[in-house]
Amino acid sequence: MDNPNFWKLRNCLCEPIAEMYSAAELLSGAVDAILKGDLSLAESLIAAADMVELEVHNKLITGSVSVEIHRFRPIENAPCVEKVKSRMPPYKVEISIYERDGWHCRFCNIPVVSKDARKMLNKIFPDVARWGRRNNDKHRGLSILESSIDHLIPHNRGGGNNPQNLVTACGPCQFGRGGWTIEEVGISDPLARNPIIDSWDGLRRILNCIA
Repeated sequence: MDNPNFWKLRNCLCEPIAEMYSAAELLSGAVDAILKGDLSLAESLIAAADMVELEVHNKLITGSVSVEIHRFRPIENAPCVEKVKSRMPPYKVEISIYERDGWHCRFCNIPVVSKDARKMLNKIFPDVARWGRRNNDKHRGLSILESSIDHLIPHNRGGGNNPQNLVTACGPCQFGRGGWTIEEVGISDPLARNPIIDSWDGLRRILNCIA
């Protein structure tokens, strides 16, 4: 690209679309409805969060490599491909990272949904909060917003599970970067920015509900 600004550091691969925030609000409303005993309202809100636009956005970032989106550039002395023994940290460490990050993606700042909360929604509403084996069989809102632990130095490049190498990520930010380092795709260090700490709880309040 001739535009020098194209190669400047950015916070994420692609800014979140409005539908991602809408899906988070709808799913939060669904959880509140469940806790109030209004399952009919909850079901309709979950269905409304299953937006086609989310699938399109997700595929744009996690699909084929795009110069416009991924902006790969070779970095001198980049980590070699050398996997460490442990792939993911223990559950308690994962939760501590999510809580440290306020249940928001540290790259694009979108609120994320706890895996435990997603599983509970699927248990209560197996059809509308669908979660099949294939991506096409998964609820689009829950899929794109599901919380994940991302390694700043990727696991396949020797990155370990120390908290300084772990951040909360949404689906697109996690899987769009793949095995590249943040430097190789021109993303600034998310830990250099303050996390968003607000009332968002990853929808974990639903875990108080007995399905």
